[in-house]
Amino acid sequence: MKWQTRAKRAITSSPVIVDDVVYFGSMDATFYAVEAKTGWVIWRFRLGKGTISTPVLIDQLAFIGCVDGNLYCLNTRNNKEAWRFETDNQVTGSPTIYRDSVYFGGVDGSVYCLEYTSGRLRWQYKTGKPITATPIIHDDILYIGSTDHKMYALPT
Repeated sequence: MKWQTRAKRAITSSPVIVDDVVYFGSMDATFYAVEAKTGWVIWRFRLGKGTISTPVLIDQLAFIGCVDGNLYCLNTRNNKEAWRFETDNQVTGSPTIYRDSVYFGGVDGSVYCLEYTSGRLRWQYKTGKPITATPIIHDDILYIGSTDHKMYALPT
């Protein structure tokens, strides 16, 4: 083993590595940035509750969903919250970035499209039941499954 870093509760988020930094979330309500070579914790950001969402990063911004119902956007340079977007229930799936937008589903049954630099809502589409999946985008179409037993294909 090269190193290990311990969280106070289960690490249920998949790690993402950008510029030799490992980013991940934990059920201890913390979003971590850890040096990939040594395991040294560069910073921790306190979320409202735990997370199982895998972060996505672009342009020194990190996005992660949370059980507290928010999608958080953090500035990775200074560990400050850039913005957060509140939904009506948990955000357990992972966000997806496409062009200048961030897309994600919520347990409130909605698919959201936000401007990723500001967190401004561009559009929202309601399905019949909770969404716990991560969307993918191909040929300008967003694909996401819902617990209503349907797969949705929505224009971006």
